Amino acid sequence: MVRRMTPLLLLALASPLLAQTPPPLRAGLATTIINPPTPAWLVGFAARSHPATTISLDLKAKALYLEQSPSRRALILTADLLGFTERITNTLAQRALSKHGLARHQLFFFASHTHSGPAVLDRLTLTVADSPAFHAEAEAYTASLIDKLDRLITQALAKPKPVTLSSGWSSAPFAFNRRTEQLAAIRPGESLPAPVDHRVPVLRLSRPNGQPLATLFGYACHSTVLTGDTYEINGDYPGYAQQAIEEALPGSTAFFVLLAAGDQRATPRGTLLLAQQHGRTLARAVLDASLSPLPPTLTTAIENIRLPFASHTREAYLAEANSSDVFAARRGKAMLAAIDDRRLPLNTPYPIQALRLGTLTLLALPGEVVVDYALTLRDKYGPNLITAAYASHLPGYIPSLRLQREGGYEAGDAMMYFLQPGWFTDEVEPLVLSAIQRLLARLP
Repeated sequence: MVRRMTPLLLLALASPLLAQTPPPLRAGLATTIINPPTPAWLVGFAARSHPATTISLDLKAKALYLEQSPSRRALILTADLLGFTERITNTLAQRALSKHGLARHQLFFFASHTHSGPAVLDRLTLTVADSPAFHAEAEAYTASLIDKLDRLITQALAKPKPVTLSSGWSSAPFAFNRRTEQLAAIRPGESLPAPVDHRVPVLRLSRPNGQPLATLFGYACHSTVLTGDTYEINGDYPGYAQQAIEEALPGSTAFFVLLAAGDQRATPRGTLLLAQQHGRTLARAVLDASLSPLPPTLTTAIENIRLPFASHTREAYLAEANSSDVFAARRGKAMLAAIDDRRLPLNTPYPIQALRLGTLTLLALPGEVVVDYALTLRDKYGPNLITAAYASHLPGYIPSLRLQREGGYEAGDAMMYFLQPGWFTDEVEPLVLSAIQRLLARLP
């Protein structure tokens, strides 16, 4: 006699299989232009002497929303800015939580670090301009930018659609370690390491019919192909790379994340044509990458730490305040005022985030992280870890212990441009690496 299985029994037998099948992933996109009103002072190069009046490539912000379930969501926001600030990301995080229920660990902010973009508050105002009118313009732009990014997030969440994931790697050759030049000047005759990272990670989101919807990619190279004698608003090589990818894949959106590029720079550089050429080179690497499917699983996590500054005396800041260097004098005066008000910062917040998609993990580190971190982390955790920098906010350069011992610009000399008290202590690298280990251990 053949016994017929009841629907309840069939469901019981199928339930282990169903439990192993993750829910489908959905995605939503939005893009907006974030050009400042002209004329506008461009930030990133101390040598600029006047504002820009023209736009040769629009600055853009883009939002990518990912959703697998009400509790498994993530929002990636990229922008053609020198960097985000705590003011911007904290305000957007508060609004995203209130309006959309998105927690801070689900929000990822990445700046392209273009040096041909506007000043934003607080702190990213690296220019000789220091007048009340300049600060009023920066205040107005920052407030307008926050509102625009807030609307962008809402738009990306509006209508998420089913997607599939795939990822792969390629390479591009134009980055080199810029410390070879400065170390030859400050430590002549010494042979010192000059590592680079030419890998190009690629994440593709496709519609169910296979048509590309979005491409997220990264590269470890400063967005300074356009140099200090450029007086045009421009997204530099990352902007041209995204433009070329979107032209090659009609109907899709390209997202760029800058990797650990603190000591990496393009060669050759210095012209608009070179920015376009490097952008096309990077785009071709992205388009030529061989991609493999990823499981549609999504997990996010955050680890909040603080990085300590080395101690400085009031006398040191007094000497700076009387310096003929406008940026040294500006930092010295700011720190003297902070000491007098008993608010001199002893450390800075450093939120480290991770987004795991299938077997791929995107690590988001604030600041101008040097390439040593990416290479160390790849050796320890394998090639499916993408170490992205310039995330959340820009507290300054994040040197490795090796760089701090070598000295120079990225080791700590550049911190005055960020109005930070001074160099970090030698604890920074072990603090960051330990926090990353704890963070990744929490991800399934």
